[in-house]
Amino acid sequence: MRVTNPLALALALFVFIPLASAQIVPEEISIDTMPDPGPNWFISKTANGGYIFDAATGEMQGMLSLSRRTPAVTMWRPRGEFYAAETYLSRGVRGERTDLVAVYDFENLSPVAEIIIPNHMARLSLRNHLGLMNNGRHLAVLNMNPGHSVSIVDVEDRVFIYEASTPGCAVIMPVADSDFLQLCGDGTLQLIQLDISGFEENRVRSEIFFNVMEDAIFDRTARSANGWYLITHAGTIYEVTSQGSEIIINESWSVTQEGEESWRPGGDEFITAHRDTGLLFVAMHEGEVDTHHVPGEEIWVLDANSGRRLHRIELEVPATSIMVTQEDQPKLIVADDDGGTHVYNALTFAFERTIVTPSAAMFEDF
Repeated sequence: MRVTNPLALALALFVFIPLASAQIVPEEISIDTMPDPGPNWFISKTANGGYIFDAATGEMQGMLSLSRRTPAVTMWRPRGEFYAAETYLSRGVRGERTDLVAVYDFENLSPVAEIIIPNHMARLSLRNHLGLMNNGRHLAVLNMNPGHSVSIVDVEDRVFIYEASTPGCAVIMPVADSDFLQLCGDGTLQLIQLDISGFEENRVRSEIFFNVMEDAIFDRTARSANGWYLITHAGTIYEVTSQGSEIIINESWSVTQEGEESWRPGGDEFITAHRDTGLLFVAMHEGEVDTHHVPGEEIWVLDANSGRRLHRIELEVPATSIMVTQEDQPKLIVADDDGGTHVYNALTFAFERTIVTPSAAMFEDF
């Protein structure tokens, strides 16, 4: 029987280990920064974060580590910053709640500031529960606790300004320089005008212009060149804006034609518009009254300038969320009911590619 000398084995290991270690190549760590956003970029916001994609190539460009309870995210290109409304619980699923606006930079996608807001924000995933005023300075966050109010945050100075009570009125639609419209449950619009410091300076209401019981307007909206497009459950379109302290509601028109009364808008974010051309995209399905959560079987392309329908895009899988990018060669981004993301040419309506995204998403435009 062979006997191993422990001393000889120890000496052999002592000699071998340093020689083996010397052959290991040290790992080189590099930190990539995000390039300047391209014209077709968009954010795919899921429960796991905000994935940034280039619709023209399908390539992922970065990721925002958002709170799982983030209703929406927006941005201001001149400062190179994202703004997200976020909620955190101290024990993950319970405990003390903190609501805040988080500021992320473009280059590193890192949080650079947090602004605490005192009330409980609405946590439904809706684009217009968050609105950056057109001056790029004041951000409005919709609260629901359970009544409605709006927190105004100065994202330039990183401070909470004040909370405006808005009973019965929801969504945030920025107009003019530092004003915003809200949709109200009595069939009216509300205009809140902010002063240079972000405090409420004036508030006015429109006349009743739609019947809440017979054909209510959705809380999903789309920005137009001069204001916002609103749509009712039956498919009636209104374009609204403001001029000074006056609320302007343009003449309505319908997306459906005679014999199409069973077609209705529906899904999560089902209306979007290309502002320069006036092209309006609406996800539509056939269904009874109160089927507004049913995803769209088709996407109808409409000319908002003439009120005419230009095209119907038939979908293999129903659409839950749609968004059009805003450059000269826009892309139509479609999230389907199976969690897929598809890109169409928004001018020719041709299918271009499918992008693999982590899960079903709501889209935000750059």
